[in-house]
Amino acid sequence: MRTYTIFLKLAASLALSFFVLSVAYADSAIKRRLDLGLDINPAAENTLLLPSDVAVSNSYIYVVDGGHHRVVVFDQQGNYAFSFGSYGAGKGEFNSPVGIDVSEGGEVYVADTANKRIQVFSAAGKFVRLFKVKSGRYIIRPIDVLVDEKAREVYVSGNDNHKVMVFSSKGKLKREWGGNGTSEGEFRYPATLAHLKDGRVAVVDVLNARLQIFEKNGDYSIQISGWGVEPGQVFRPKGVAVDKDGDIYISDSYLNLVQVFSDVGKLKYILDTVAPRTLYTPVGMYVDAKNKLYITEMRKHRISVFSLNP
Repeated sequence: MRTYTIFLKLAASLALSFFVLSVAYADSAIKRRLDLGLDINPAAENTLLLPSDVAVSNSYIYVVDGGHHRVVVFDQQGNYAFSFGSYGAGKGEFNSPVGIDVSEGGEVYVADTANKRIQVFSAAGKFVRLFKVKSGRYIIRPIDVLVDEKAREVYVSGNDNHKVMVFSSKGKLKREWGGNGTSEGEFRYPATLAHLKDGRVAVVDVLNARLQIFEKNGDYSIQISGWGVEPGQVFRPKGVAVDKDGDIYISDSYLNLVQVFSDVGKLKYILDTVAPRTLYTPVGMYVDAKNKLYITEMRKHRISVFSLNP
């Protein structure tokens, strides 16, 4: 009975919080309207199942289709092009992949989460190489992967050790930071990664409900946002992306919205889609060179693309 009472109180508290949220955001003067430019929601055999992340090259849109253990690729108009991968532990196979990134040279890096490794493919989806995500004596489940091609380094967020690990392009661990906790520089389930314009690294700290930013060597820089339901706060952050002006986009999978901050952490505006189109469980995001924002809506099994140009 006590457990049930606690549950009811928690449910009531959350209901009140979301009511406050709806009022706060409805009255917000810092909303920025977005018009849907492209809806990637394929049908039949090419349908997506619980997609988690998206990355874009000059030619293709790469989507992690975790429910089908593969990567699905579309052209710039949103038409299906090809897919690669299937369930398994062999080279080129996946087990519940989550994160993805494309290098400047066009190679595709995938966080093959349950197989505890990073796999690398050509732009056409041909297997190139892989490395296990090793931290000390342990092999870690990766959540996201971020490529720094100039430094020949690969950043990986770890689910088991609550750390950010930096590997050489061949998979040798060079440095790592973090650990399970709530203090500055610690994480509770770090997730999506992104580079800021000045080279710093942004890390979504999911259960701590914040975005932490670090220098390349792992030194703590600043925190953006914190837990809450008011504008500028986050409830369950999942994705991060950076546009050409250096603004930082944070998706919130519980509050079904994306907020935009300056690189010093000031809230600039809240993205507002045109009714009846609303975001639903936004997670991984990407902003391309043409200033288009790609948002992965996991439980809608689609990718929504919006133009950020005024």
